[in-house]
This record gives sequence, C-alpha cells and structure tokens, in this order.
Amino acid sequence: MIPLKPGAAADELTDRVARLARGIRVAPKFSTILSWWTGYPLRRVPVEADRLDVVDEHEGMLLSLPAGTEVLRRNGVFVPLNADGPHLASIKSLIHVPRLGLTPEQLVLLRDGAVPIGELIPDAPRGTHYAIEIDGPREPQAPAIMSRGTLYPGGMPAVLADEIVFWRVLRDRAPQHGALLPRPVPTSVPVW
Repeated sequence: MIPLKPGAAADELTDRVARLARGIRVAPKFSTILSWWTGYPLRRVPVEADRLDVVDEHEGMLLSLPAGTEVLRRNGVFVPLNADGPHLASIKSLIHVPRLGLTPEQLVLLRDGAVPIGELIPDAPRGTHYAIEIDGPREPQAPAIMSRGTLYPGGMPAVLADEIVFWRVLRDRAPQHGALLPRPVPTSVPVW
C-alpha cells in the first residue's frame, strides 16, 4: 500500500507510473503487462458494439492503408477476468481484419468482443509508439498512463490501439522491483 505521508505517496506513485510505462513500452502485448501488474487475468468488455468504419488519411498512414479503407473500430475496457470489477484500462482499436490471418473460429471470437485482439494473434510483434503519464487528478477512475501501440502480424501493421491505464491500477498494487519480463538464466562459466 502507498505510505500516508503526502510527499512519499507522490514519489511512490511517480515511481509506479514510470515502471508501468517502461513495462508497456517493452511488453509483447498491452494485456500481458497489465495482467502482470495487477496480478490476475483480465478480460475485455465492450463499451460499445464494434463497428465497421473507414480510416482517415492519418490513420491510414499509421496502418499503411489508403484513406477510405474499411477497418473495424473497437472500444472496450479491461476488468478482472472472474468478476465485474472496476475498469482498469480502456482500449480503442482500429483493426484491418484481412491482415490478421484469423481462422473462422478466431473470427467468431473477434466478433464476440470479449477476447483482446493480442490474444487472437499472440505471435504478432507489438511496436509501442509512446507510453506517457497524463496530467490531472490522481483519482482511482482518472486516466494515469496513455499509450499507443501497433500489432504487426506478418510484418504489416494491422491493429492500431490507443490505451489508457487508470490510476486504480497504480494505487492498488505494485509488483516488486525486478525484471518486468522473464530473462534467460545465465550459465556459469568456471574460471581457472
């Protein structure tokens, strides 16, 4: 838990923001780092129904698509997997479905909306554009970190995601300091 001294609490929260933002920058999937940080699995809950739309010039540039290309727009939040808990993060995505290479079963899961897109294409590399702290109140339901990432299945950008982590995530828990992602165990070499 965060110490009660105002200065110490602010420093602890600042440290937590910096640590989680670093994690978001290097994690293979946004849902992976968020689940690791909270300590439990998450699920996506749609805020509104997914809808077909077309990309504008700027969005098209980020996805390497001509303006006017059809994409799927998703707007959802992450909550604890086995509970109707509080919103922990929000995610808005533009998805160029043909580039995903999904099976018919995966397309059904995509339409259902409960599975994060990163879990449908687990081997797709993620590139993070940025992960930064948002100025504003540090209330549990307020936005704390804003990030943008792109998933590249088959080496082509297919998903552009704008993500927001709420302060609740940073106030409730912080993993111990250490490596964010597993690293290979070094082998010892005898020295003679």
